[in-house]
Formats: sequence, structure tokens, C-alpha cells
Amino acid sequence: MANFPEGRKVFSPRRARVQKRNRAVAARYYYWAELHRRREDDVRRLLCDNEFFVEERTIANALADQNDYLAALIRDRVSCRELRRLYPGFDWR
Repeated sequence: MANFPEGRKVFSPRRARVQKRNRAVAARYYYWAELHRRREDDVRRLLCDNEFFVEERTIANALADQNDYLAALIRDRVSCRELRRLYPGFDWR
């Protein structure tokens, strides 16, 4: 294993994918909770079982990781059109 100076972050393709996934989770959470006005527990279950196929704890961790991004989505009242542009692989009707 390489020796890195303290404080230096190592780029990891896996870490980059997890960050992208977490950002998409936050966007989908915003979509369902804010734009469709669904209950929080229903949104978490929908994300776990129908969209990302992960444990509920993983969704909670993703939302905690992307708290600032989620707050910005809410603050800026991002539209479905903008979400579609940012994440074209999801259904944003």
C-alpha cells in the first residue's frame, strides 16, 4: 500500500461513483418529497425498493452526505426540467 502524506486524499473510482450515486439519491429524494409532496418514510422506502435497491441506512447516509446539495435544491426550487437535464437516466414526470 502506498504511503501518502497526512491529509492527502486519494482518488478512488469507487468513491467517485458513490458520490455520484449519493447526489442522484438526494435529487430523487427532492423530487419525491418536495415536488410530489410524499411522506419522508414513503420516499425512503420507494428509493430503497424501487430505484436504488439498497438498504434504508444507505439512503440515510447518502442524504446526510449530500445535505448541502439537497438544501440547495430545496432553496432554489429546482424544476423537473432542470433535474431531467442533470440526471437524464431517471423519469422526471
